Amino acid sequence: MLENKWVREYLKGLFETSGKGLRDVERLVDSCGINDLEHPFLEIGFLRQSEQVVGCFNLAVAQLALCREAESESLLADLFETVEYCNGKILKAKEELPMLLEQVAEDPNNGEKLARLGFGLNTLDDREAALKAFTNALEHPESLSLCYHRDCLNNIGWDHYLRGEYEQAIGWFEHACRLKQPPMQDDDENGPDSANEDEPAVPYQLALENILLTLAKMGQLTQASARLQEYHR
Repeated sequence: MLENKWVREYLKGLFETSGKGLRDVERLVDSCGINDLEHPFLEIGFLRQSEQVVGCFNLAVAQLALCREAESESLLADLFETVEYCNGKILKAKEELPMLLEQVAEDPNNGEKLARLGFGLNTLDDREAALKAFTNALEHPESLSLCYHRDCLNNIGWDHYLRGEYEQAIGWFEHACRLKQPPMQDDDENGPDSANEDEPAVPYQLALENILLTLAKMGQLTQASARLQEYHR
C-alpha cells in the first residue's frame, strides 16, 4: 500500500488539507471494501456516472493507494482526475450547504428550495436527510419546476435502488419517466437538466436508463429488452 511515491505524496498533501494523514488513507482502504470488488475500475466509473461522488472519491483514493511503483501513467492520471473531480464536488457541496439550509428554514414550503437542499445532501452522501428533503419537496408541487419535480422522483427511486428495493425503485422511475407537465408555469432556467427545458424529454431519459438498469439487476431481461426498444426510439 502507498508503494508509488507520486501517489504517496499526492495523497499526503490531499489529506493534510483536511487535517488528516496517510494513516487515514490506510484506514479508508481497509474500510471501503475495494479488496472485495472484482472490477474496482468499473465500480468507480459507475459511481462517478451516477454522481455518487463520496463513494467514488473513496474508491478512487483506495485504488490509488494500492497502485504499484511501476503503474502506468495513464491509469494514474485517470485516478488523479477522478479524485480531483469528486473532491471538488464535495467541497462545493459543503460550502453551499449552510446557504441551502438557511433558504429552507426561511421558506420551508418551497418545493424548489427543498429539492436543492436534497441535491446538496445527496452529493455529500447524507442519504436519509436527502430523502426527507426530496419527499418534502414533492408535497409542494406548485413550487416545483418540471426538471426539479422529476429529479426528486428519480432520486427517491435511486435511493430505493441502492437499498436493493428494486420494485419500489421502478415505481418512482416510472413516475419520473411519465411526468409531462410542469406543476408551475415557468420552469427554473438554472435547475438540473435545464438545457432541455424547452423540449422536455418524455419519457425522461435518465429515469428510463435507471429502469433498464433496475430490470437488468432483477434479471427481468425480457422486459428490459422491450424497454430498450422504447429507449432507442
